[in-house]
Amino acid sequence: MVRLLHGLPRSVSEKCTPDHGGDVWDASSRLRIPVSNILDFSASVNPLGTSPFAAKAIRSGIRFLDFYPDKDCSSLKHAISSYIGGVAAENVLVGNGSTEIIHLFSQVFLGPGDEAVILQPTFSEYEYAVLRSRAIPVGSWMGEGFKLDAEALLECVTPRTRAIFLCNPNNPTSTMLNKSGLEKIVEEAAERKIMVLLDECFIEFVDDPEHLSLSRYSTDQENLVVLRSLTKAFGLAGLRVGYALGEEKTIALLDKFKVTWSVNTLAQVAGVAALKDTEYLDATKHLVRKERAYLSEALPRAGVFTTPPQANFLLGELRGRLTAPELKRRLLRHRILVRDCSRFRGLGSHFVRFAVRTRRDNLALLRALKEVLHN
Repeated sequence: MVRLLHGLPRSVSEKCTPDHGGDVWDASSRLRIPVSNILDFSASVNPLGTSPFAAKAIRSGIRFLDFYPDKDCSSLKHAISSYIGGVAAENVLVGNGSTEIIHLFSQVFLGPGDEAVILQPTFSEYEYAVLRSRAIPVGSWMGEGFKLDAEALLECVTPRTRAIFLCNPNNPTSTMLNKSGLEKIVEEAAERKIMVLLDECFIEFVDDPEHLSLSRYSTDQENLVVLRSLTKAFGLAGLRVGYALGEEKTIALLDKFKVTWSVNTLAQVAGVAALKDTEYLDATKHLVRKERAYLSEALPRAGVFTTPPQANFLLGELRGRLTAPELKRRLLRHRILVRDCSRFRGLGSHFVRFAVRTRRDNLALLRALKEVLHN
């Protein structure tokens, strides 16, 4: 089904506000307690915290703070190249979190009156970036079970379409998009001179990411930009480190428009170190796999029905009278923060997202849910 996202402000002066989780600072202020006393299930980051290698590099990197950062992020690009494998440093762009690159992509490839197809429900920042470019967001809706229908999405494409936004695994549904379907979209988009942004910021958490990612495939496709992040898997949300992979000319074009020194020195040194911390990443994947399965079984028993998850978070549906905003308010009294998904397009007032955390934290969530939902 095709739908123009009418009713939205389309000028920069009237832009809509994106909606995010992870606002522990506001919760801390409301509850008048330290941030460390809040269990944050609203932000889908590494449950083990920051990589120890990264933390050590940050402490050591303080001695470089009287210098400007390396504007080219050379060391980090080479570290990413080595981490991905089969990708040259020239195929890498580093940004101040993946969000900077989303907006950069829209700035470079979209203009007033252009259309951008966004597979919904998904991350709100894509639509916000489209609107800031004075372009028109067009919604293409996922099928049953939040699956990708490549044919249905391509039916949304018009002569005015200049970009397609996809997220895999998708946020907030935690579902994987079919790889063959993604490749079909990229190839047909290339024939029509349409750019594709594929967000893989949660790809480290899925089973067999090597065979599901289009990272290496992107280096031969001029119309494809694959977005990745160190925020999620490596616990660097506060430093903002994201990167894009693509064909050399495409990356060079994006780089021309990037803000100088947007990635600070500590972010760069932490990123280089984190990518080498294979033991930490292996432990993370093991924990997420185990606790994701545990929550998948336990949440329905607590009264929250989930979509089979592939990433480090679960989308839950409340089937009683209680709405997601009200559940969020009640859980906050227990010092637990969850992601109210009622503002995601294509969902509704009864959808909630839960990050995968440690067993101790997950048990605390389940106890609070049973008390809130059954009393």
